[in-house]
Amino acid sequence: MGPEQQDAQDKALALFNQARKASEAGDYDTAIRAYMEGLRIDPEAVDQHIELRLMALRRKEAGGQPASEEEIARYTKGNTILELMLGAEYLLAKDPTHLPYAEQLLKAAVAGGYKKTAMWIADLIFLANNRAQRPSVRLYRLLKDAYAAIGTYNRAISACKKVLKLDPNDTSTLKQLKELQRQVPFLPEPDQADRSGTWQAKDGLEIPHEPPTATQKASHEDTSTAAASLFFAKAADAAAGGNYDYAIDLYIDGLRRAPEAVEEGHLALARLALQRQAKGGKKPGVLEKARLWRAKGPLEQMLAAEYLFAKDPSHMPYAEAMLKAAVEGGFTKTADWIANLIFQTNNALPKPSFQVYILLKDAYKFIGQLDKAVVACQRALRLRPDDAALAEEFKNLSAELTVARGRYDTSKDFRGSIKDAERQALLYGQDRVIKTEDWRKLALEQARKDYAANPDLPKNILNLANCLADMQTKEAEDQAIALLEQASVRLKDYGFKHRAGQIRLKQLNRLLEQAKAELEKDPADPQKKANVDLLVKQTHDFELEYYRLAVQNYPTDLRLKYEYALRLARDGLYDQAIPLFQEAQKDPARRIAAMNQVGLCFMAKGWLNDAADVLTNALNELEIKDDAMGKELRYNLGCVYQQSGQHQKALEIFRKIAQEDYGYKDVSARIEALRQLGA
Repeated sequence: MGPEQQDAQDKALALFNQARKASEAGDYDTAIRAYMEGLRIDPEAVDQHIELRLMALRRKEAGGQPASEEEIARYTKGNTILELMLGAEYLLAKDPTHLPYAEQLLKAAVAGGYKKTAMWIADLIFLANNRAQRPSVRLYRLLKDAYAAIGTYNRAISACKKVLKLDPNDTSTLKQLKELQRQVPFLPEPDQADRSGTWQAKDGLEIPHEPPTATQKASHEDTSTAAASLFFAKAADAAAGGNYDYAIDLYIDGLRRAPEAVEEGHLALARLALQRQAKGGKKPGVLEKARLWRAKGPLEQMLAAEYLFAKDPSHMPYAEAMLKAAVEGGFTKTADWIANLIFQTNNALPKPSFQVYILLKDAYKFIGQLDKAVVACQRALRLRPDDAALAEEFKNLSAELTVARGRYDTSKDFRGSIKDAERQALLYGQDRVIKTEDWRKLALEQARKDYAANPDLPKNILNLANCLADMQTKEAEDQAIALLEQASVRLKDYGFKHRAGQIRLKQLNRLLEQAKAELEKDPADPQKKANVDLLVKQTHDFELEYYRLAVQNYPTDLRLKYEYALRLARDGLYDQAIPLFQEAQKDPARRIAAMNQVGLCFMAKGWLNDAADVLTNALNELEIKDDAMGKELRYNLGCVYQQSGQHQKALEIFRKIAQEDYGYKDVSARIEALRQLGA
């Protein structure tokens, strides 16, 4: 790469980084413009096309508006093919569900010879058309020609088959299919390809997945990863909205397409599982457990075990089943990650399992991690020092490791192996609900080294702050807060101050719980009562200011608006809270909850008819009327009716709730009171 090319590459990377920062701050339109400028320099940067696409979907969910008429007129024209392609992508980013923009993008990419970009957008169109209730034969014809033009004949064959399925009399496509099959003679027969040539998701989503040729393997893997990224992004959004079970399904669907996506898929799902567990998420039921023994093939067995592990992350046999399937399927990155997790968990147990160490020894050996296999074998041997066969295997593994490394230093090898395994487990270990002290100290030590090497790198700042916060001492938390607040001023980035606020809130809540526990031991102690009162006020005041600043700096973040509105409503500031709750209704994950809060605010203001209308509308939109939210909506509507003198309506609602859950709130007392009034 010459100096000019390197300068261009550096400029493109700077623009993409600028775009990411704008996106993280919720300034989506600025991010779109930065992405477009970067792609003008590097049109084949597929990862950035994908990032832009995912950001566009978030922008739409946040209420972002499509392109104006002026923008449409401007970006549908261009003097070059590149300008036409980028113009179409700009419009698609503004309106990510408008398929004609994607078609124009594909046509321009093919015409300009941008094969990677063409492959990416063609696969997205293929996916969208497959999901449509009435797939378009015109689109499949466009796709077959596009795939053929860029030399991806396997996908062209799939598109041809889709055309013929919808239009069996299309002789031109049939002829093209035969010609393509002659160029790729080793493809399976049509009926076989129909059975194995696609991935079928639960929602009917199909993504072409023919066996790639040697020259197409890399591009196919890129496309599989791109398709998986869409699922991972949707999963992250679902998790952010508290819809954990749906998010688990989405992560599993994404991992079906990219089984080795450790950080974006497996690790993200593991974090979600711990969040769900902390929120009281239910363990898998009998029917869900049956998924494991019904699964066919290593991939499905691995994903079935991972699904169960996500539902019950404390049940290590699920992780062990996942490891066995990953090893059998040759998913070495995944096997290494889950093996490290199992290794650390078993080490931390008061009575480590001998059988688990044997499983780890065999797994590490199979995937070529001889140093870790030696460590696992050594741990097993400590538990059974008289096992002659195991001692012999330990000697043989050590010899193999010596040959592989060309040196022999047993103690150093063991220490290095353990350290390496622990370092690789840090990513997961840092997100465990319950962490060992060794894990926390090791993570903090490494974070300090990374920060010292580059103190202005945001990743290093945040990681060090998180590790300090994980120590769960006031002194360490105060250090984390000071570090983040200084970085916010130095780098002029509110995001660091926002994270500092999260740590302070967690600290205040913990101190408050501790103070309440002390007061319970001695309720008559005035000093302890004063301490609780002080912490209650400090927490209240800090929360209110924290969310005010957050909404001010992240004006498009609907979750923050909802949380700020909750605090305002608790203080009786209903006129300030109601508009924020109404804006939060644009967030699908919080729409019903926000409508419920608007109804409560109207009731508190005495606007009873309006409260009844809003709560009724929320109930009508709610699909499951007898879940927790449905019950709360019905209860609140009953309260509105009771307060407005519509006693019979109120009684009917409360009676139905009592029949389902007699102990719900004060519903039984309300029924008695209404009956005494003759309702």
